[in-house]
Amino acid sequence: QMIAHWGYPVESYDVTTEDGYILKLLRIPHPRGSVVSSGNNSSCHRTPILFGHGMLQDASAYLQNPPESSPGMILADAGFDVFLINWRGTFVSQRHVRLSPRDTEYWKFSIDDIAKYDVPATIEKVLALNGAKELYYVGHSMGTLVGFMMLSERPEYNSKVRALFMLGPAGSGHNIKGVTRFGILLGETFPGVIDLIKRFVGPFEFGLNAPWLLAGAARLFCRPFLKLCRDALAFSIGPPAKMYNFSRTPVYWSHLMVSISTWNILELAQNAVHDTINHVDISPEENMRRYGQTTPPTYNYSKIDSDVYLFSSSGDFITTFDEVEKSLRPRMKPGVIK
Repeated sequence: QMIAHWGYPVESYDVTTEDGYILKLLRIPHPRGSVVSSGNNSSCHRTPILFGHGMLQDASAYLQNPPESSPGMILADAGFDVFLINWRGTFVSQRHVRLSPRDTEYWKFSIDDIAKYDVPATIEKVLALNGAKELYYVGHSMGTLVGFMMLSERPEYNSKVRALFMLGPAGSGHNIKGVTRFGILLGETFPGVIDLIKRFVGPFEFGLNAPWLLAGAARLFCRPFLKLCRDALAFSIGPPAKMYNFSRTPVYWSHLMVSISTWNILELAQNAVHDTINHVDISPEENMRRYGQTTPPTYNYSKIDSDVYLFSSSGDFITTFDEVEKSLRPRMKPGVIK
């Protein structure tokens, strides 16, 4: 709806992963106002670029501002064939070949599974639709994490990803600031907290599976109390940048708290507390089933060969400068980060 609202052409595709999840892929094949004659699929001659969103968000994260300040629409106008994926668990990607979101089994996925299944399946779909042999990838927050993880586990995809443009790049999460920092301090002070969470939490859905409800609440509350809603965001993720569009605050709020699995949160918490980038640690039995060993393996970022461009902000509490310098650069081979 956001894409069509601003006069852009939009296409929608299903992406079925190897483990049966059915994802919703959006495409902006041409700039706004383009007239494409029948049978002339000129988008096949446009460079494909794929956007991967962060946690508790969906593809709308790249579309929430007017066209001149929304990355998805900016790049469509610049001549790219734009694709935006909604990872498993999000409202429009809650389908499966045999499972229902009401089944506990459906929510037995972690960030690792998004990296292992969703990312490569989406890349293959994009390349098949466009006809190109490689694409550009843009990630934000968790969207950067799954991009790095996928290339380190599936190095053959380095030849299919020309470059990665990582916005607010996520490392271990150990260097976050703000209110979320207290969670890490709690885990460091009381190591048993993570084990307690692992034992009693999930897997189940975390978030709001009713986007209309949050959108209605955002319109009702944030329009008369814009500053309060803006400050609430700033309290958790960092102060607004100079280009922050104050008037769009209700829109930002209406697209937060998109559903994820509690195993995603568990994985982030484990890595943040221990300053690692490991697979999720569920239980010795589940680890053995998944990894063939009782402890979770570590991701090897030295296998990433695609060019990497990192964009971070001093005002970002979640993906800080220290995340880049202490958590990402040391894990990658020299020359990969541009």
